[in-house]
Amino acid sequence: MSRRRRMVVAVSGPDGAGKSSLVQRLAEVLEERGFFVATAYCYGCFVCRRPARGRARRYGPEPGSWSWVSRSHAVVDVTDLLVRLASARLRGRLRAHGRPLGVVTDRGPLDGLAKFDPPPGSRAAVLFTSIGRRYDLVLLLDAPSAVMAARDGEHSRHELDEWRDRYRGWAGHEPSLVRLDTGAQSPAAVAAEAAEAVIAAGESGAFKAARAVRRRVVISSFDSPGNRDYGGGGAEVVEMVAGWLASHFEVTVVTAARHGGAEVRDGVRYRYLPAGWAGPRAGQLLFHAMLPFWARRLPHDLWIESFTPPFSTSFLPLFSRARVVGLAQSLSGESMWRRYRVPFFVVERLGLRFYRDVVVLNDADRALVRRYSPSATIQVIPNCVDLPRLDERLLGHGEHVLFLGRIDVWLKGLDLLLSAYARGALAMPLLVAGAGTSSEERKLAALLAATGGDVRWLGQVTGQRKRDLLERCAFVVLPSRHEAFGLAALEAMAYGKPVVHFDLPSLRWMGGDVRVRPFDLGALAREMRALADDETARRELGRAAHAAAQRYGPEQMSQRYLTLVRQLLGSPGVDVRPGYRAARK
Repeated sequence: MSRRRRMVVAVSGPDGAGKSSLVQRLAEVLEERGFFVATAYCYGCFVCRRPARGRARRYGPEPGSWSWVSRSHAVVDVTDLLVRLASARLRGRLRAHGRPLGVVTDRGPLDGLAKFDPPPGSRAAVLFTSIGRRYDLVLLLDAPSAVMAARDGEHSRHELDEWRDRYRGWAGHEPSLVRLDTGAQSPAAVAAEAAEAVIAAGESGAFKAARAVRRRVVISSFDSPGNRDYGGGGAEVVEMVAGWLASHFEVTVVTAARHGGAEVRDGVRYRYLPAGWAGPRAGQLLFHAMLPFWARRLPHDLWIESFTPPFSTSFLPLFSRARVVGLAQSLSGESMWRRYRVPFFVVERLGLRFYRDVVVLNDADRALVRRYSPSATIQVIPNCVDLPRLDERLLGHGEHVLFLGRIDVWLKGLDLLLSAYARGALAMPLLVAGAGTSSEERKLAALLAATGGDVRWLGQVTGQRKRDLLERCAFVVLPSRHEAFGLAALEAMAYGKPVVHFDLPSLRWMGGDVRVRPFDLGALAREMRALADDETARRELGRAAHAAAQRYGPEQMSQRYLTLVRQLLGSPGVDVRPGYRAARK
């Protein structure tokens, strides 16, 4: 190692793993080998250090919670870490006198990620991850939970097992990480092993190179959460995937807007193509035309193309110099053919043949893609939602029937829903929540004027208002003529609400649902009426729906996307275990 080489090392791990003692011993070993070592003990958020019932609360917010209080604690924690790290580095520069400098901190960004467990892609997750780039090496200390519990004296074996899972889960965010087993070795042996890891990292520079090179991933999607005409569930999924990947890669989202431009938000760069001015339909065609140009111009190592109506594919594998993954959130060729009598499906089927890798949301779409692209590698990665805690008291209860989704009268089957609701003569009101293009909203308004019964159109709903509607509904109706997945149905299931829908192949992933022969209005009316009148049936179906929704949480899906992208890019990384968050609930 060069005499002017500086190594910044974090010693991380759960309580009882031996962080503080290792910092002291590691400093002594490195000084024996000619280093000057500056140490820093980073205690984190001072609020979390306040005594509670005679015990020091080292971990702050309750597991599973994430609120403004958690975010505030995380900011204080990060600030404490930055100040102490800067102080140690300055002290080392002033006192090293030409010797190699080692800066060793007790705690690091990995401890903050494990402690606060922020949602993947959140600002806190991106902040802790970005600070991790200031470290050349992270030493993750581990030991059996029984050993750590005996050393710590404050946490049970079960608690420490959960913390070990959290550290392992977030370890994938640290490319320069070495795991040390402190349970089977003496403290002196562990310190010697740690010193060898520090020296090897400094001599090879491998960790520094790994940290400096971030592979570039581009995700293209016409729709976005701010799109006034669409703003559908697919746009939310793209934003979530971008957030998950941003902690590991340099991520750019290419989407449509009225005007061109770029911005960085929550660690993700957004590139806006000026296609929105052309309107919702022509804008999609313009977006298709512009993407090949950007696939040549925008640097990337992997491009994820979220398919766009009316014919899904933009043929990007023919234009990109890197690997392209087709994200088939909607294979719209057939439905657009039935709607407009224009054979868009011909272009879709031709385009699918050029994709080596395709992600679909359900088994029905996998079979469709396999038929037209036999050589493609097809991954089924369903959509996901945050899973709220179920209030058992609300199972079976409800004040209204709810439709939740984009306003598209033909595609979403709103004309069928209103006809069935009028036939069924339900005592409950029907609430329609959603927004769409101005022409689709005018169609809905005309249908509502001609429909009898208590039907109310609420417009776009988000946040707490949306959660209230889901909690207070008796059941949700999804009367679509075509669906790729049915994200609104999954949201309802997460709240323990049954879903009534036509028996489409793409919707057979559900549980606790009521399936109706496709487009049979009489059957739809009967099932809606029966469910509205039977609280016991709603309770049992709601419980089954909630149980089925547990398979579709963000932890599982984020891991599957991370694994896919790493495989395609050949990126190294520690396995991010998907169950670390669910295991502690």
